[in-house]
Amino acid sequence: MQFSKCCEVKTSLPPRLRERLEKQGYHLLGGSAAFKPCQWQQKSLLEDRACYKERFYGISSHRCVQMTPVVHKCTHQCRFCWRITPSDLGIEWNQLEVGQEEVMDPEELLDAVLMANVRSLGGYNPEAGASVPQEKYVEARSPKHVAISLAGEPTLYPRLGEFIDVIHRRGMTSFLVTNGTRPRVLRSLIEPTQLYITLTAPDEKTYRRISRPMIKNGWEQLQEAQELLQSMSCRTANRLTMVFGHNMHHLRGYAKLILGGLPDFVEVKGYMFLGASRARLKHSNMPSHREIRAFAAKLAALTGYYVQDEQVESRVVLLSKSRRPPRIRT
Repeated sequence: MQFSKCCEVKTSLPPRLRERLEKQGYHLLGGSAAFKPCQWQQKSLLEDRACYKERFYGISSHRCVQMTPVVHKCTHQCRFCWRITPSDLGIEWNQLEVGQEEVMDPEELLDAVLMANVRSLGGYNPEAGASVPQEKYVEARSPKHVAISLAGEPTLYPRLGEFIDVIHRRGMTSFLVTNGTRPRVLRSLIEPTQLYITLTAPDEKTYRRISRPMIKNGWEQLQEAQELLQSMSCRTANRLTMVFGHNMHHLRGYAKLILGGLPDFVEVKGYMFLGASRARLKHSNMPSHREIRAFAAKLAALTGYYVQDEQVESRVVLLSKSRRPPRIRT
């Protein structure tokens, strides 16, 4: 496996943030990008257990890498997000602009992600004594799927469409997760294999309280992006992160948003008490899987979607527009 040499780029990452991210296991790439080994890749290799993306869509957990082109940039400061925000550290940085000097070339960015994945797999080599099947280890070193989601808002990366194109030209599939606040980018984007728009709230008041948008017209932009889903030719999805006591109300508001975009899938997922969100929320804000299942069932009744599947460990229920949705072939 050969990789090109990365170009020199500057960074706007504050030193305190860089230190925290590295302690949390992030591999910082260039000026603003990052890779982090997924716990489900580890579970797949060591325990033959799969994440819900494999169960729902056919993505092999051990051959999936998660990354972000902008780890410290986002138009939201969601209370439930594990991302470290300025208020968490008591310092400030520009969260809305990505300078050209800190942007990696898409080819070099993907090379850096793949190299970081290879480095992270060093401890799983069966030839060094790891209890991992040789074939699975070799496959993990050659990923087939890139999840552009880890942290931050990826549509702030000015070369996102080129990056998705590079992923596809190398024979890999892509999931792109966005908060929907930059519909202009989505309108002209080279489409990923599957596009997610996150729905954090059923109405503007709740949205402002839980997402704490950094831009004035975030709610309007989100609704515009949601409507764009109907014109997309790629697979589409909404992800609802449910936080008990904060956004698990007004089901008809969520149903209206979903029917405005008619995505192929809706993931109803419970908030997990992880990362920096532990300083903003409580353990009791995690809904039980039973509560997620009940919420999803009511949402299915309001939208006409089918309850397709669930994974208890991740507290997530999948709804689909069609009764037998196709799986992704990689």
